[in-house]
Amino acid sequence: MPVTVLLVGNSRLHWGRGEPGTFRVAQRWDGNRPPWPVPPDPWRWAHVGPLPEPWHRAADTWPRPICTAQIPLRNCPDAVGVDRALAAWTAFQHSGSGTMVVDAGTALTITAVDGGGRFCGGRIAPGVALQLQSLHRHTAALPLVEPAAIGSCTPAPGPELSHDTRSAMVDGVVHCLCAGVATTVEALASTGVISSCWLTGGDAPLLRPVLEHALCHAQVPLRVDTNLALSGLLRLADADTTQAAHR
Repeated sequence: MPVTVLLVGNSRLHWGRGEPGTFRVAQRWDGNRPPWPVPPDPWRWAHVGPLPEPWHRAADTWPRPICTAQIPLRNCPDAVGVDRALAAWTAFQHSGSGTMVVDAGTALTITAVDGGGRFCGGRIAPGVALQLQSLHRHTAALPLVEPAAIGSCTPAPGPELSHDTRSAMVDGVVHCLCAGVATTVEALASTGVISSCWLTGGDAPLLRPVLEHALCHAQVPLRVDTNLALSGLLRLADADTTQAAHR
């Protein structure tokens, strides 16, 4: 029977539905309430940000949320965000070798896992929308690029430059983020830590063309899956208790 999983992000709720014990998300919904009935007791949920009303009151009847310590990702500090740990563990399960996850959400996070399934650290930077907001707030003339308008300013993956201010802002932010990701991929691949890279998160479609171009000479395949963290919750959903990671 399909079950519902929920990841409470920094700015949105991410819902998934699928068969428990698998990595296959059959349905996904980003928003306050999904279009399918939500059971009174979700099988698994996790949170980075706070639950909004009315879910905050409803959560009193839910099972305890999954925390980072319960995810079987070796050597992962408890302070690492549960969304990062879930995505990294899921990517490693899919890859079977060292890999790196780029989660392009409110923040852009980089998380590396070696061939033994051990957490190897990461990097965190402001995401696309946060950087655009900062440019507007801390300059005299740069406009505010609303989140709904970011997609219409899709940057070119190659050397082409933008000719209007809003597009130039999006272009600059996306290219700088992807350059940082590409540098990290090349460094980890050259030392044999990783052999693949995964891209997930709400801004994955925006970053994908530029990042693919940036990685074209790195000989590291880029795999895109916006459901990595939700898939991890589904994989854990058929266990009565989740085994703690080997420390």
